[in-house]
Amino acid sequence: MTLIQIPDTINSDLSLICGYTFNEPELSANEFVIVEDRASHRNYFGQVVGPQANLNRSALGPQDNATINAFEQLEQNNYAREVVVREVYFYQVNLIKDITQDPPSSVRLRPQIGSIARQATEDEIIGYLNLPPADERYRIGQIIDTNIGIYVNARTFYYQSLIAGATGSGKTNSCANYIRAALQMGFAVIIYDHKPDYQHIDRHNQDAIDILNGNRQIDQDTTWIEGVDADFYYLGEESTTFQGTPIAIPASEFDPAVLAAVMYYPPNETNSREEFETLLEEFDDERQADQNGNESVIWTLGDFYRWVTSYDSQNPNARQPPPHRRGGIDMRTYNAMVNKMTRRNRRPAWVDGGLPIRPTANPNGTRPRIASASAAAMGQDQTPQQPQYFDPTDLLQPGRALVIRVGQVGGGRDYGLFLNYMLKRVYDLKEQRQITFPVLHHIDEAQDLFNGSKQFASAIGNVLSEGVRKGRSRQIAFTIAVQSAAQIPDDILNNLNTRIIHRHNRASEAQRALEKAADAQISMTKNFGPGEALVDLFGASAVVNARMRLSPFQLTTEELLQQQEQQATSQSQRQRTTSPPR
Repeated sequence: MTLIQIPDTINSDLSLICGYTFNEPELSANEFVIVEDRASHRNYFGQVVGPQANLNRSALGPQDNATINAFEQLEQNNYAREVVVREVYFYQVNLIKDITQDPPSSVRLRPQIGSIARQATEDEIIGYLNLPPADERYRIGQIIDTNIGIYVNARTFYYQSLIAGATGSGKTNSCANYIRAALQMGFAVIIYDHKPDYQHIDRHNQDAIDILNGNRQIDQDTTWIEGVDADFYYLGEESTTFQGTPIAIPASEFDPAVLAAVMYYPPNETNSREEFETLLEEFDDERQADQNGNESVIWTLGDFYRWVTSYDSQNPNARQPPPHRRGGIDMRTYNAMVNKMTRRNRRPAWVDGGLPIRPTANPNGTRPRIASASAAAMGQDQTPQQPQYFDPTDLLQPGRALVIRVGQVGGGRDYGLFLNYMLKRVYDLKEQRQITFPVLHHIDEAQDLFNGSKQFASAIGNVLSEGVRKGRSRQIAFTIAVQSAAQIPDDILNNLNTRIIHRHNRASEAQRALEKAADAQISMTKNFGPGEALVDLFGASAVVNARMRLSPFQLTTEELLQQQEQQATSQSQRQRTTSPPR
């Protein structure tokens, strides 16, 4: 197959060359070619930017009556197709590099009329695109209509990644292959599981094997279809739906600005939020000053409440600000702040492990007994104890995933607050060299972090932006998954150097993430099928159209969650019937 370059016009797009093929339409959109200019003795590397146009070599136009009449005879089988159609195929090719010399350079002279193009070989494509070297352990997909694999490496991860696509586009499969590749490289991977999708990743993906068998694509190498080592945790109350252990974290571990934005999120609570943040910082400073040694200071919102109200157990309703702030605080703001702090659903249930904010001691000094979800299932009640606080230090292991079900409550506030803790904690562990292996944060459905109140979105956005920007220096990588690239703030998007873009219902949203893609490539994203994506790897010279791999491990489905809940309920009922009476 050869393509021959045709003359330009004054209005030609000078980033493209146009050409004809006369034999078969063998070039696909996004395929790569080598252009040889025999007149100037220069060679170029280019990419076909869209499907071919099919032109008839007859001098008559497609709307001429003679053409219409001829095609009518063709439709009625009165003519053979070759009598009516003498076809030529028209292509547009984006010039990526001048490859006349090594190393390749940017295109400063265009190939001349009559230059010949051929399909590029696999080695040429990988070399001129500057793709990571082939390593089957790190394959995430392949260039569509070819057997050329797309691989990632540690450099890909450290320069941060965006994976975006509408529901059903195959985005989660791409995320799964990213996760597996990172684990294979010895990363510890933290998965913030939102929908959830990753509650069963310790199982291999039987669906992938069935699909490949059905398509007759299975070969001897199916080692990539496997479950991965994982630990499971979740935020919130005890659950029969999710496997794992519930998480509790003390309020002292959070950035005061983020905690304030979580608890005082309505737009009309600006004064309360700012006062809460200021007092929280003052309280923490006092506690730190009182601390002997280098051990961290742990305190809860209950401790803060007693401090900020000068709590008197003999007269709990006679609250007033701390002594040093009396006379220097607006009492209306103060009272509003204190009242709202103890309202239901302001503080996430897992903060402080559910310990009460407002003191609940009885006159005799005992604490009331409070029923929990698990105790209620057993027909019991329990007295809340000091919770076992979550610390990822010993859980993070190279080649092992930490799956944390973050849920959908609180409009993303729970998610953002927990992410604030984890980003800070992991960075500190790396800074102190308590962990020396690389870490990947996989932030699923990240749009929820930015869809809440303006104050909360700004607070968590600043935290995430700083983490993405500073992470590479500490071997901390980020993969951010969203439904649309338009949902990522600019300051974060600018630091996500690898982009995998699945189907977008609006081409303009995909364009924002892939500015170096051709218009014809962007327009294709509206019609992508499941698993198809435009991929722009960090350091690559062009955007490629890819078929992403199926997930290697089992992704969670509604049916699996229902089965798990039914099994847990049955087990609970058996325990109740076999438990001896109290």
